[in-house]
Amino acid sequence: MMMSEFIERTGYEPSYEEYHYIEESYYNFQGNKDEFCKQWKKDQKDGHWHRELSLMRATDEMKAQYEAKLKEKEETLEFYRPYFDSSNLYHKELDKAMEKLERLESVFHRVFDK
Repeated sequence: MMMSEFIERTGYEPSYEEYHYIEESYYNFQGNKDEFCKQWKKDQKDGHWHRELSLMRATDEMKAQYEAKLKEKEETLEFYRPYFDSSNLYHKELDKAMEKLERLESVFHRVFDK
């Protein structure tokens, strides 16, 4: 439903932001445009629409905050990934060196402990 159709059917002129939420409600509504607008007018009169609108706005805000934190964490991971990778490589090389040392000690003990 277009915004002009909504205004024509309800007599209410929402802001573009509010209409975004009205449209979202319309897509989730099980009925036609006229039924939706009739129900919307009833919900607005009862105060249900304002509660739903507040909930939808809060949900979007929480989602935006979550996505921002997720992006920040991903950026942090990307920043530290080279250090983590080089640390893993260092530990693998250290493990190999320790294995060589243990083999050399074993040979040394076999030769000199006789």
